[in-house]
Amino acid sequence: MTGIVIGIIAIVGLSLILAVVAKVSSIFKSVSPLIEAISDADFDGIEAEYATTPKSVNGMTSLCIPRITADFPEFNWYEFRQRAENMLLSAFHAIEEEDASLLVNASGELRSQISLAIDANRNSGVREIFRDTKIHQTEIKDYRKAGGNCVITLQSAVGFYHYKVDRSGKRVAGSDTVTTQKRYDIELVYVQDTEQVADGQKALGATCPQCGAPIKNLGSKVCTYCGCGLTEINIRVWSINRLTET
Repeated sequence: MTGIVIGIIAIVGLSLILAVVAKVSSIFKSVSPLIEAISDADFDGIEAEYATTPKSVNGMTSLCIPRITADFPEFNWYEFRQRAENMLLSAFHAIEEEDASLLVNASGELRSQISLAIDANRNSGVREIFRDTKIHQTEIKDYRKAGGNCVITLQSAVGFYHYKVDRSGKRVAGSDTVTTQKRYDIELVYVQDTEQVADGQKALGATCPQCGAPIKNLGSKVCTYCGCGLTEINIRVWSINRLTET
């Protein structure tokens, strides 16, 4: 008799458990599409936010400017920034048009760098497109003096439609509907002392307009070779030597 009662209780308990499982399963099935829709919406929102949010830049401008102006009293940050941004835009244009001569404010070293990028695309049978380019922000990342050089590194946050097409015009990489956010370092170099620069190193320095002798010291007023008076060092003696995606 006891065994029968236990068996009945077990059957009833199992029935209740199965009923609860069935109910939970039914509820889960009904809300599952909603959960998936919410998840997809969240993912799409995150993706859209990532595509439109500019990358942060290493902004050390306020700390670097006093050091730079101590060496270059007539340093004009706004002029430097505009010059660098114009070069950056021209680099994208030169790569897209496959013509390094379209570069502006660039040294021979940077022209060689862009020419190599153009050659790499040609060898791969693709053309690189930069559309609706917007420079969100440019700041000074670093200022250093080493090996006879003074180097200002700027960093720019850039957004654009960036993709590649084959020679028939078919898109093969990137997106022409979703923007891409990137960050670039732009290196400006001035030769402080030509005697300290390593042999073969590429850089530009100022020269005396009278005798052509190199100007070795920052802020020099008089040529040490011929005694000719010198104009204050300005933006023209700086060379934009390198462009790097970071």
